[in-house]
Amino acid sequence: MLSCAIAAAARGSAAPVILVTALPKLVPRSLCRDRTDAGAPSCDVVVDRMTGVPPALRMYLFGPFTLLGPDGEELTPKSRKSRAILAMLAVAPRGSRSRVWLRDKLWSDRGEDQASASLRQALLDIRKSLGPRAAHVLTADKNTVSLDLAAVSVDALEFASRERRGEEAGTTEHFLEGIDVRDPEFEDWLSLERQSWFARLEEAGFEADLAPRPAPSEARREASQAVPRTSPPATPQGPSQGIARPEDEAGWRVAMMPPVILGGDPAAAVLQADVQRALRRALMETGDLRLVDIGPLGFGDTGLAGGALAARLPELIHLSVQVRVLSDVSYFRLGIVLQNPADNGLVWADEMVVPRREAATEASFAMPLIVRATEEAMLYFLRRHGGEAAEADGRIAAAVASMFRLARGDLDRSEQILRRHLDRTPTAQGYAWLAFLNTFRVGQRFNPADAPLIEETQHLARRALALEPGNALVSALVGHIHSYLFGEFDYAAALFEQSLRVNPAQTLAWDLYAMLHAYAGQPKRALAMARWARHLGAFSPHRYYFETTRAITGNFSGDHRTAIDAGQSALAERPDFNSLLRVLVSSNAHLDRPDEARLFLERLLQVEPNFSIASLREGGYPGLDTEGGRHFLDGLMKAGVRRH
Repeated sequence: MLSCAIAAAARGSAAPVILVTALPKLVPRSLCRDRTDAGAPSCDVVVDRMTGVPPALRMYLFGPFTLLGPDGEELTPKSRKSRAILAMLAVAPRGSRSRVWLRDKLWSDRGEDQASASLRQALLDIRKSLGPRAAHVLTADKNTVSLDLAAVSVDALEFASRERRGEEAGTTEHFLEGIDVRDPEFEDWLSLERQSWFARLEEAGFEADLAPRPAPSEARREASQAVPRTSPPATPQGPSQGIARPEDEAGWRVAMMPPVILGGDPAAAVLQADVQRALRRALMETGDLRLVDIGPLGFGDTGLAGGALAARLPELIHLSVQVRVLSDVSYFRLGIVLQNPADNGLVWADEMVVPRREAATEASFAMPLIVRATEEAMLYFLRRHGGEAAEADGRIAAAVASMFRLARGDLDRSEQILRRHLDRTPTAQGYAWLAFLNTFRVGQRFNPADAPLIEETQHLARRALALEPGNALVSALVGHIHSYLFGEFDYAAALFEQSLRVNPAQTLAWDLYAMLHAYAGQPKRALAMARWARHLGAFSPHRYYFETTRAITGNFSGDHRTAIDAGQSALAERPDFNSLLRVLVSSNAHLDRPDEARLFLERLLQVEPNFSIASLREGGYPGLDTEGGRHFLDGLMKAGVRRH
């Protein structure tokens, strides 16, 4: 269990610790008070905003959930779901959660009316346990339930505060030990919370190296300031990993050929293995490719002897992929080659040269090459089979290509392909991409009534994550849905962190995670991530999308020259994309370019005739109440955008 590793680290054990870096400042400042327990350090005393006295209640999330009064009296609710509600509020941003969110996590198998009644009963149980303090500690309206974090000191938040100061944290038990709610949605939340709570302990800077660093040895296990240096989580072995038997007729079949390593250097073999492992993962996550490993250890998986496989290779395999490494005294030359097995014709090849001192520490430098190779493999199949054939087959690649053209008709076509794919093969990526497509419809304001669409999106996202919780692309797409549509930034951040641990070359995860930081009031971090995503996706057919994120995060962070540069670059490919036009209006106004701002506003009103500040807010555009969001709105109003 991950929580065991966390507890072991707190006790000074040598057990490896998984540190997850998520959003800073999304969790309220840790509330500490003086402690007299043996060995427990003193914390800064935080007073209640209303009474001016220290918090009256103490909540323990490590070990069995416990809530104590000022004199140590037991106030823990009897109902397990009541305890779960208090725990979820304690670690939520601002101590607040929507009623819908709580119902979905604790009564996911019940109808709305029954779930609402159960939630009301659980809140009554909590108020009964709190007694007279309930009115001040717990508040609820028709939309949200909130816990006053100034009135409750929480052990996890105190632990986080001491960790940040480098003080001795003391011992801890498992996070919410023994809590048994028996709802799959709550279990998913609990699993992610146990993995990501360390993210709330640090407000690490993001200005350093953005590349995640999977540590090859314990000696280098130090936290990155982007994604942690940690080995990827264990994944099930066997067919579920996407490695197909060569006789499998489903999918576009790709052979991972034995590598070529020149120079006789053991370090080159290690580098090759790291790169090939990352490349294999990236290819499998496309959703359409079926991998056959032709390496020395792959023959047992195929069930064919090496000679028989070689003879049948052209008929079994559509594309071969090979990693090549040449080592020299001062550098490594790394290449990836794609070939057509039918005639050994070259499909695509590229290489990069890296100094040994950089390659010796990690293989993250190869991420752009891995991303490019994956994209070229998909383009090869789309060209080889033709777009119409791919659409007819319900290929995810065809649906994604159509989706990112963004026109209403293209979104409709993409939806048809995905639904045809799901009718044949209900896959996690099919559900995730269909849910992601709906965010475009909401963002482009194509639907006058978004509520049913959003409800369907939530259902699709839940199905996707249930089918393949360890898939990096699925985690990223579902993370975006929870951040963009529902504002659940902490939950979404955990999904993005998980995605980038599994596959640090997942460009879309970096891009969407950048937007989450912008929505959550961290525009400078958002811009740094957006730049990295753009670097990874420099040759992507969807690069305009990454430029759009760079434009939005540039505007939110006040870097308007970057916003305009990125916005105009993306606009050349998508001239009617309203998200781009909005940014160009705002940033040109901030740079005192009224003529340019007016021209872009005229184009925007042609695409979105009823655009106004009020319509932007009514459409649920996230992040508008952050400093960056207000800066964005100020530019729009300066350019003459009407308020209503």
